[in-house]
Amino acid sequence: MIHRMHRFRGAHNPGFPSWSFLLSYFPLFALMFGSSPALGQSEFSSNGFVHLSEDEVERDLDSLSSWVLATHPAPFAYCSEEEWFSQLEQNKKMLKGGGNLFAVAKAFADQTRLLKDSHTGIALQSFANQLASSNGQISIEVTTVDNQTVLAKDWNNEVKLGTAIDGIAGISSRSLLGMALSLVPQEGEASLSRLRMAEKLWNDLVPFALGGSVGDSLTISHADSSIEQRIQIESKSRLDSIRLLHESPEVSWGYVPKHPEVLQLTIRSFHPKDVREFKKQLKSCFREIHRAEKDKNITFSGLVLDLRHNPGGQIAVMAEVLPYLTSVEERLPYGVQIRHSSLAKSQIKSTSAIRNCLARGYRSNFKELNRMLRSSEQPMSFVPFEQPIKPRKRFNYTGQMTLLLDGLSASASVSLAAWFVRTGRGKTFGEPPMGSISGTFGNPIKLALPSSGIKINIATARYYTQAPIRWESNPLFPDYPVAMTVQDLIDGKDRCLENAARFLENAPSHSH
Repeated sequence: MIHRMHRFRGAHNPGFPSWSFLLSYFPLFALMFGSSPALGQSEFSSNGFVHLSEDEVERDLDSLSSWVLATHPAPFAYCSEEEWFSQLEQNKKMLKGGGNLFAVAKAFADQTRLLKDSHTGIALQSFANQLASSNGQISIEVTTVDNQTVLAKDWNNEVKLGTAIDGIAGISSRSLLGMALSLVPQEGEASLSRLRMAEKLWNDLVPFALGGSVGDSLTISHADSSIEQRIQIESKSRLDSIRLLHESPEVSWGYVPKHPEVLQLTIRSFHPKDVREFKKQLKSCFREIHRAEKDKNITFSGLVLDLRHNPGGQIAVMAEVLPYLTSVEERLPYGVQIRHSSLAKSQIKSTSAIRNCLARGYRSNFKELNRMLRSSEQPMSFVPFEQPIKPRKRFNYTGQMTLLLDGLSASASVSLAAWFVRTGRGKTFGEPPMGSISGTFGNPIKLALPSSGIKINIATARYYTQAPIRWESNPLFPDYPVAMTVQDLIDGKDRCLENAARFLENAPSHSH
């Protein structure tokens, strides 16, 4: 129930859920076809339930379709033209008479999901911010473990970590997660990554789905007992201020706890706020490795490269990492397929804004990309990245490595992981990421649909990581699949990192 109150200050099975529940989640259909939440919370008015007319919905769907077909580098890589337009008509029929904001957002997601491109679909961060601004957020974050919705984080420290959550305000937690899942795209067949992205929408979507607002109290039902707890819907600004205090750096390094012979380099984004600081931290990490390898009094077992929770970013920033890890020249990406539309041109030419952070030789690849965009009269081009990435002379590391991935590793992170696997640089641990060994889509542009104002992303490029060129749909699968258990959450144990560190300690010493 929602109550008004005064505001006050290594497993091989990754715990994937049964997908059958997605076919019958009640709240989604209530949101799709009703003008109010219809969950017994009619006393609350959600600003997110803006009703769009049939003409407005059609206008947005037609705009979405025309923009994708004019801009996307490979709209029919996974679906046929017939399937695309059939889905378009189906969405129009589904929303005949109009629909609310969530209903049309789901229609946009259903349409773009045919592309199987995680860079094309609803701009989830923008949409989540819109929901949170309208209805507030809850402080808890969840993950799916052993087919249960389990609490992974509570920013107010009110609910115990590892708690299996059966429902909120009388609504099944799986139904609520299913709502989030209905909005999320995926890259190829990376369905686990799609689930992980849906989990990140949880605290934004729940207040909206239940028709609550800031100051309301929600009852949380525990799956393993009759215990019920209440949490308050809070403003996004307050929770953002708490999260900011615990924000992880974009790049950091240090020796693994209880494994003093193993160094961990963690990169959470290839879109850093400060590129110079990013490069500085990288250099300091490999300077430390160089020192440790030369010190006869130190035993150095290897490096763990942690790309978990890294959604990608600029391919040029990712290329700053590779010179420290390879002893030979590498082409990464091997090349880029681009669509010659005016929108694509304006987006990809913006790469020149980061020219000052590029290695001088590698910069020529982006110059050639921009030249091709300006001069080609063809509808599509393939631009090879012929200028390779060259090894660092002094701090190049050729020793043992492991790589950590999870379902939130995407885009440029997958490109780096593809090189790591293809060259046999080391073993991988964790979960399949959002993409395959052959490459990912990328360089998305953001557009606002004319009637709803919902922002969407559309990929403008297709990055290939290898030659001969081919395109695979299955996600990169780790050598050692590792999933967190409920007990790991309770104990604060990082099983994936520990397994990777132990592997390096026990592996025979060798170099590349």
